[in-house]
Amino acid sequence: MTTRLMDKPASTGLSAGFDPAQDRLRFLLVLHNHQPLGNFDDVIQRLMDKAYRPFLEAIRDRPALKLTLHVSGPLLLWLERRASDYLDLVGELVQRGQVELLMGGLYEPILAAIPYEDRVAQIDLMRERLRSRFGVRPRGLWLAERVWDPAIVPALAAAGVAYVLMDDRAFLASGFSADRLHDYYLTEADGQTVAVFPIDKALRYLIPFRPPTEIEDYLRRIVETGGRLAIAADDGEKFGGWPGTSRWVYEEGWLKGFLDLLEGTADWIVSQTAGEALDGLRPAGLCYLPTGSYGEMEEWALGHEEGRRFAQVKTRLGADADRFTAHIRGGHWKHFLVRYPEANRAHKKGLTLSCLLPRRRRVSRVRRELLAAQCNDGYWHGIFGGLYLPHLRHEIWRHLARAEALIRRRQAIQVEATDLDCDGREEVWIHGKSFSAQVQPHRGGRLVEWTDFAEEVNFLNTLTRRPEAYHDAIRSAAAQIDGGTKGGIPGIHDLQRAAPADLAEALVYDPWERAGFLDHFFVEPNPVASWAAGRLDERGDFTGGECGWQPTSCGVALDRSGHVRADAEGGHPVLLRKEYAFTDKQRLAVFYRIVNNGRGSLVARFGVELNFFLPGLAFGRSQLVIGDQILSLDSPTCVAGVERFTLSALGEHHRVTVSLDQQATLYGHLVATVSQSEQGYERTVQAVAAMPSWDLCLDPGQEWRAEVSVQVA
Repeated sequence: MTTRLMDKPASTGLSAGFDPAQDRLRFLLVLHNHQPLGNFDDVIQRLMDKAYRPFLEAIRDRPALKLTLHVSGPLLLWLERRASDYLDLVGELVQRGQVELLMGGLYEPILAAIPYEDRVAQIDLMRERLRSRFGVRPRGLWLAERVWDPAIVPALAAAGVAYVLMDDRAFLASGFSADRLHDYYLTEADGQTVAVFPIDKALRYLIPFRPPTEIEDYLRRIVETGGRLAIAADDGEKFGGWPGTSRWVYEEGWLKGFLDLLEGTADWIVSQTAGEALDGLRPAGLCYLPTGSYGEMEEWALGHEEGRRFAQVKTRLGADADRFTAHIRGGHWKHFLVRYPEANRAHKKGLTLSCLLPRRRRVSRVRRELLAAQCNDGYWHGIFGGLYLPHLRHEIWRHLARAEALIRRRQAIQVEATDLDCDGREEVWIHGKSFSAQVQPHRGGRLVEWTDFAEEVNFLNTLTRRPEAYHDAIRSAAAQIDGGTKGGIPGIHDLQRAAPADLAEALVYDPWERAGFLDHFFVEPNPVASWAAGRLDERGDFTGGECGWQPTSCGVALDRSGHVRADAEGGHPVLLRKEYAFTDKQRLAVFYRIVNNGRGSLVARFGVELNFFLPGLAFGRSQLVIGDQILSLDSPTCVAGVERFTLSALGEHHRVTVSLDQQATLYGHLVATVSQSEQGYERTVQAVAAMPSWDLCLDPGQEWRAEVSVQVA
């Protein structure tokens, strides 16, 4: 049964009559339930069974208790297909007045990272979805990852958002004292206002990890300081979906004790929705908040070395760290786009395609695909895998592929120069009715995108192996399970994770960004082990060097006059020329020409590094096929006399076949990263790397030619 309610209009001001909650502390419980586009059905179903459903069922049995709920757009779309009965339960609680629904962007974007028009469109689409399903017109909005930027206020106001929730540290950082944060304020930009509720960090860490008696003590302290609001807002997954919480919250009785506390203190606490508090109280005044997010997010955004220094500062402060936390700032959320060019490439590709569309009030099919590609999870990572999860990045590129396919459905192959990633250097963008590709002349002429529209795959959707701050904990084996915290359980940020020895061995890093057609010169007889470990003895300066380029009818020709350090005497002058030729039949050919411009002979080995993404690689189902021979890439591989090979993921139809016009020695390995998740540390395959190589022995002025072609099937 589908619950369909009559439209409930938004309240326009303060309640005119008697407010029975006037002399009581208003407790606002706000839950954010979210799963990203592209997440696995079994993962979402597990969270439904362990967290989302049992919590609401417990609330249904307590009619006096209320909460404010954000079911993110991606999760809402999944629930409509897979668990409509859960939405019926939500609808029942909405109708009874126990639950107030929050908006967000329909595809859960970081609003500060997308244009004004997209902010409004995302919110409008979510509001309409909620109105259609539940018959309500929400006034409040959940900020994705609680990323705040004053620049979003005009879009919020234009989209009819009356209030948002933001972490209390933003208020502390702007100059508010802690005793003023149990209230709500108005913020303003360009004369337009939005209410902001400060989320209490202490309550985030108490609920549900500490016993209800400790929570009661804290709430009494709020009352003693004259606070009007206790605002507990956080992820719904913490109520059963995070490690240790299912048993603690439900089996060991935490939730019952917590709800008993709220019902048993009705003489001094009243459970309300955020909208009821907005209507029942006047704002405490005006606030202006700095750009930021929650403290952990800002720390994650810093990166490896900066994250180390940040941790050192907190260690030096010791017990005083909490006192000064608001003034110890981490990084900006958008710094993830600086740290990870792979994320920035997807983000800027979406913005560029959006600029090709006419601006209309109605959201077209193309624009909806671009809005879906803004789902935030695949652009960053922290305690959760995020960017490190290939299926989340693949979902972003899938929507970008769909959008661009619609834009270019009748276009011939075109070549243009434009700064796609906004770094001040032009990429060569080659595109047609069936594909889109990017080549970077300023970085060795590497291929950084090759999206096939029919397959809806960017075969260069790889990820480079980089150091992360939490890798230090793996190496030192400092994370030992200690049995939990006395009198409660550890929160998600306090979990101590096991670090198996094989994970420490997997911590290797790449000296260059993983991409396609990286050109290497080396002298090692068998470099596969050092290459796989990120320690190839590179003798050339072509992998990241500046190339000159000229467009062709179906691609681009690049050349570089560089040097090869073939011996101890120094660099040997070499001209390398390569030409990309794309077709609309899922094929790419790259023609190589190497000329010895030195006075002596050039003796070296030349290798072309190819890094391909295949959707099934994340499951470890990879293989290399050479003729009738099927090889596993679980360990680095070397095969001589190869003219053709196929890279595939078992059980997947996506595969690439590479053909060589000259026999080569082929090296191959899997590119795997180590990242953290709520369950622990994970080793994840990001790409399959293959490098055909040839022995060069060129006299002065002599040249060598070869063709490397790739066919998608």
